[in-house]
Amino acid sequence: MPQGTRFNPQILSAPFPHLQPAHLQHHPNQQQSPGSAGLPPPSFNHPSFIQNNQNSALNPFAHTNGSNGLAAGFSGGAGLGGGGTGLASQAAIMGFSHGARLEERDQARQALRRGSGANKGHVKSRIREVFKDNLAEEMQKLRELVEKYPYVSMDTEFPGIVARPMGQFNGRADYHYQTLRCNVDLLRVIQLGITLFSKDGELPPANYENGGVSFGTPYQNNFSPCPFTWQFNFKFSMKDDMYNQQSIEFLMETGLDMSMLEINGIEPYEFGAQLICSGLVLDEDVRWISFHSGYDFAYLVKLMHCQPLPDDEAEYRKLLSLYFPSIYDIKYMMKSAHRMLATTNNPPLSANAPSILTNLVSKSGLQDLADELGVKRVGTAHQAGSDSLLTGKLFWEVKKSIFNGALDDEKFLGQVWGLNGVGGTSTTGTSGIEGQSTPNLNGATIYTTTGTPSTPNTTLSALSHTPSQPNQANGGGMGSMTPGEGVGVFGRFRYK
Repeated sequence: MPQGTRFNPQILSAPFPHLQPAHLQHHPNQQQSPGSAGLPPPSFNHPSFIQNNQNSALNPFAHTNGSNGLAAGFSGGAGLGGGGTGLASQAAIMGFSHGARLEERDQARQALRRGSGANKGHVKSRIREVFKDNLAEEMQKLRELVEKYPYVSMDTEFPGIVARPMGQFNGRADYHYQTLRCNVDLLRVIQLGITLFSKDGELPPANYENGGVSFGTPYQNNFSPCPFTWQFNFKFSMKDDMYNQQSIEFLMETGLDMSMLEINGIEPYEFGAQLICSGLVLDEDVRWISFHSGYDFAYLVKLMHCQPLPDDEAEYRKLLSLYFPSIYDIKYMMKSAHRMLATTNNPPLSANAPSILTNLVSKSGLQDLADELGVKRVGTAHQAGSDSLLTGKLFWEVKKSIFNGALDDEKFLGQVWGLNGVGGTSTTGTSGIEGQSTPNLNGATIYTTTGTPSTPNTTLSALSHTPSQPNQANGGGMGSMTPGEGVGVFGRFRYK
């Protein structure tokens, strides 16, 4: 074809001479100027579409000022604001944008299910995300690994504290257990992090093989190594489940995707059934490592026992010892080391222990201890997987740097800070807990606007009497307190 005749002015002005005029009528809202019938909207601002243009032989899809004619049409009068048709219409453009957002969201969810983590950006993370669709596969890995890596560090995230018990208590320990009990009965766990270590403190290697079967999993052209940490994400609905608003907002700020939990979260009791037969529990040779873990273990006992927690702490301790015969709590160990230093002339501690403990007098959090001992975090703080890995690393460092590499199991094994680590003696009535402030509850900590953990002080009068209705509404700084069925009921705890 001779150059310049493909879109010459004559053809463009009457492109369909064989059709009757009735077939060339346009919508009233799309009136065209004389001689422009059959042309694209004027916003397709490309030289080849301009009537009577001397350069009409130009490729209509060539770039013009960094964009082609089609792209220019989306930004002109026939696009969002110009009432264009077809690909240039407002509905089409909005559809393209919505489709792109849906695709990005689906890709992020697929990455999470593969175990890469939404904030990792690759599939080589050693912290494996676990949702309902890969639960069975990952529990199988744990069953096979636990024999060689029987030290299990753990952490949980849960939706804060929504209730406080009121009435007569047999001392501080009883009050703290009843607070734990009514909240664990009311609420659902959100995340559980588990990290495996050998008896020498070693993590499973990336290319771990058991019986000739590699635990690495190929994904397309990449290879996902054997994890050493598993982050279990449980089903949780902000529409249906109870929570403390400040605690949930804090967890969301750390990157927790609540919509993902609602769609693809693990059913808690299905996980409990898998955990019972995993080899991780009911075995005294498996040592669980934790930090301030009263609430952490209570949620796990609830998942496996499938019943409300016992009314009496002594009965609960029997259940705890059944499922978790061997527990280390690092915070209990640290508090014991402080007492040894203050009361023993020659404590069985390392030479560096006094200076470390002195520096930690006013600080007692997990990250505070890690900073003091120079243990670096992997992953995001206040997500259960990263916290469990840091907890495990700290255990081995505390054992070496403070206890000279040797722990007295008679003294430390089976002790849980948050239950028997609170201190104080049993007393009658409420006098033993007057002015007592609930300690930092790890995943259940109430975070203030300054970012520091706090819970309201509990006075004698607040514990002895049912609060007025306005006090129940604001919870004394805890967020909304959620009453149970009837006056004076919080969770399954009924005060007298």
